[in-house]
Amino acid sequence: MRTRRRRPHRYRETCWRVTTSPAGADVNVRRLQPLRVLLSGRDRRFLRVTSFLLSQRGYDVYDTSPRKTLETAERARADVVLLETDHSRAVAARKIAALQALAVAPSVLLVVEGDDEEQERWQGLPAVRKWTPIELLVEQIEAAALARPAPLTESERAYL
Repeated sequence: MRTRRRRPHRYRETCWRVTTSPAGADVNVRRLQPLRVLLSGRDRRFLRVTSFLLSQRGYDVYDTSPRKTLETAERARADVVLLETDHSRAVAARKIAALQALAVAPSVLLVVEGDDEEQERWQGLPAVRKWTPIELLVEQIEAAALARPAPLTESERAYL
């Protein structure tokens, strides 16, 4: 008789139940692997706290400096990138375009500092406030992961 090895407790906790409701119908999906979330920014305190809280909720979390965002996103195969921005829309737009041009493009959420007026300034780009409660951030990450762009096919990549 063969003995069956049990998976470690941590592995079993990373199988999250995701509930979505497209077009009013409830669809239950069980994630086999945790989402890979990349945090990119200059505020080390924000990166450490957010990384800790997200990893406690079962996400695989990576953090990086703004200069190494593209390399780390590609190497870690991030599902969602939280991109802390300075106040330049042009720089943020270039970085988002570069992330979306990767072979396996992640969803991108801009992390903005300030009030609702600051968040409205980034209208048209998915944005979350910097020190938002972790439950709301998790909801935004899950929504961004569901809206993640499909990977490019070989023929589509040939035209880039």
